Amino acid sequence: MRNVWKLSIILLSFTLLVACGSETNSEPADGQNTQLSTTIKGGRTGGAWAVFTEGIAESIRRENGGSFITVEPGSIIENPLMVGTGKVPYGLSYSMTAYAAYRGLEPYNQAFKDIRAVSVVVPANYYQLFTREELGVTSIADLLESNDPLRISVNQQGSAGEVITREILKFYGVSYEEIISEGGSVDFLSGSMAFELMADGRLDAAGNAESAPSSNIIEAATTTNLNMISFEKEVIQTIAKNLGMEPNIIPAGTYDFLAEDVHTVSTPAILMVHKDVSDEEVYAVTNSIYNNLNYLDTVHEEFKALTKRNMSNVGELPLHPGAEKFFKEKGLLEK
Repeated sequence: MRNVWKLSIILLSFTLLVACGSETNSEPADGQNTQLSTTIKGGRTGGAWAVFTEGIAESIRRENGGSFITVEPGSIIENPLMVGTGKVPYGLSYSMTAYAAYRGLEPYNQAFKDIRAVSVVVPANYYQLFTREELGVTSIADLLESNDPLRISVNQQGSAGEVITREILKFYGVSYEEIISEGGSVDFLSGSMAFELMADGRLDAAGNAESAPSSNIIEAATTTNLNMISFEKEVIQTIAKNLGMEPNIIPAGTYDFLAEDVHTVSTPAILMVHKDVSDEEVYAVTNSIYNNLNYLDTVHEEFKALTKRNMSNVGELPLHPGAEKFFKEKGLLEK
């Protein structure tokens, strides 16, 4: 009887070992089902960037069961600083803004060399400069050479739109101080507030970097006849080089009033990470986005432009080794 009990215990132990071995071997080898606990800095509560961030977080949760991903409010300017100093591991920002933080360019007063890129989130945010159609200007030169003092909104100080606007004016040898000294005005207003002043005839132009089409602009066009400025090749090349942006085109028809293609610059929104986050974790996060593009399409209209092919087009910011490994394995980067 004692021998029967011994045999039963041996058989039971063998069965448990086989079961455990089967469970271990069933784990995917590509970074899936890794339990992660981390934080992502996004946009202000209720804004589009908060939606983008939650979509990325949910993609990670879906791909890695049991993961705990916290989304915190933030801003395009603040997030690179928070990631670069290690206060949060992940954050969203424009590629041009993240690169400015990495190099210590305006609006940052020092370089944050620990920032790395993971993936594109929204492939293109376009610089868009609008004027009131009644002014009859078709170029930035026309706008600056008008006999009337220029009244322009450049978006919030230090924002991507404001930095780009200032660089464009600089290309033409014009500063904010000169505009003001000649009787004009430079206002640091968000899109909706700027368009309210344009509708009242108190502003001539407003510039910002955002998606195209933009809901702000679509709404503004219902009360104000707008014109969008197209930039010359030399301006685009200079701005792209100085700010780490890309030449791009907003196609005719993007807005009802847009009869011709507009030549401008753009920058993607990207997911950043601190360099000390492990390669394995960043690989798993990149894999999660890659495998959940169909889900992201349902989260926000702008995710529909994100594809497996353009995920790695993060601009000038260096990729994290974990993301680089993933993209190389998928044939999206040269090995």
